[in-house]
Amino acid sequence: MRARYAALWRVPGAPLLLAGGVVARLGQGVTVLAWILLVRETTGSFAAASLVAASVSLATAAAAPVAGRLTDRFGATRVLPAYGATYATAQLLLLAAVLTRQPLLLLCVLAALSGAAFPATSPALRAAWAVLTGEGTGRERVRSTAMAAESTLFELVFVVGPLLLSAAMLVAGPLATLTGSKPGVAGPTAAIVLAAVCAAGGTAMLARGRAMRALRPDGTATPTRGLGPLRSPRMPALLACAAGVAFSFGASPVAVAAFAVEHDGAHAEAVTGALIAVWSLGSAAAGLWYGARTWTTPLTRQLVWLLAGLAVGYAAWALSPNSVVLGVVLLLSGAVIAPAMTVQAGLMARIAPPSMLTEAYTWLTTVNLSLAALGSAVTGAIVDGPAGAAGGFLACAAAAGAAAVLAAWPGVLAPRRSPAAVDQPADALHVP
Repeated sequence: MRARYAALWRVPGAPLLLAGGVVARLGQGVTVLAWILLVRETTGSFAAASLVAASVSLATAAAAPVAGRLTDRFGATRVLPAYGATYATAQLLLLAAVLTRQPLLLLCVLAALSGAAFPATSPALRAAWAVLTGEGTGRERVRSTAMAAESTLFELVFVVGPLLLSAAMLVAGPLATLTGSKPGVAGPTAAIVLAAVCAAGGTAMLARGRAMRALRPDGTATPTRGLGPLRSPRMPALLACAAGVAFSFGASPVAVAAFAVEHDGAHAEAVTGALIAVWSLGSAAAGLWYGARTWTTPLTRQLVWLLAGLAVGYAAWALSPNSVVLGVVLLLSGAVIAPAMTVQAGLMARIAPPSMLTEAYTWLTTVNLSLAALGSAVTGAIVDGPAGAAGGFLACAAAAGAAAVLAAWPGVLAPRRSPAAVDQPADALHVP
């Protein structure tokens, strides 16, 4: 394992992509919860807090492909810092509006503006890795390692982020004394300011690196118009598979929270956080393991098996008699997540035209945010009904299973070929 990641670290520009990518995205693991806590504290309404948080997410989903297209056309070194600075400024403006108790409509408008300015950091990182390990670079063998490292670090952002919010809440008392506010305001405020600083500073730092400078616009390519990468063969099918997975990712925290309420009563909130963290840790560990190995199985076949494993894991959740058993099952079933995201990113790098690579990855962002929101809403209705948490787990399994069936369907992701051709092993660049 160490040798593969050491080789990745030696790729020119890799250290900054790895470390800078974590810094630039650190706020993503904290902002949604911080905004909910802060708006709830200042307005007294969870409904208002949810509207503000949803405005950010939906605007990001709608505008992400625009950010990707601009990055492909003008280069990451110019677009990422501009977006990072604009996003941070918009977040601070929203913060000022919340703290001064402006009307909810204005809060939602400012939230949507900040969401629309969200920098395409993850898509740009994946595009940079695809270029650094592309054909003819001599680094093709570490592409899967790079994509696995990227997926794993992204998972860790959502482990570290809530811990940072918890740390902010621990020092909320002294902060409240210094600022003359309440601890319930001071803690989330500190976390949001930190997230804004990380977004602006991290994107600026990434843009100065040699890896991002390699994402230069192709002066010979015709400017992207219309549907762009969506016209590429197999792109809609890959996004449809991603949609099923994203639905399950949005649904699963709701179902886990409902399970904790059913089984742990007054301790449900703490148990829910611990269970989600265990799930993420299982994913991160498996991602590191996956990236340290050379895989000869075609990527399309890997995706089928990983999505099938995800569906089986969700179904196993429904059989758990208590939270301890569920935690063990979560740890084991989480092991397919980072590898599945790694394979999905690798397939996108092969399917998308090189001149539209960043935009292609932003379509994954759009699908993930939109379907996760839908999954959360649908599962909320399910767990409130007679099916309870078990019904929510089975909804997750159905969504992941549908994605697996679609990925396995002949001619959908892998073109129809003779059995011999389909069964040929895949090297770093071959995707049957």
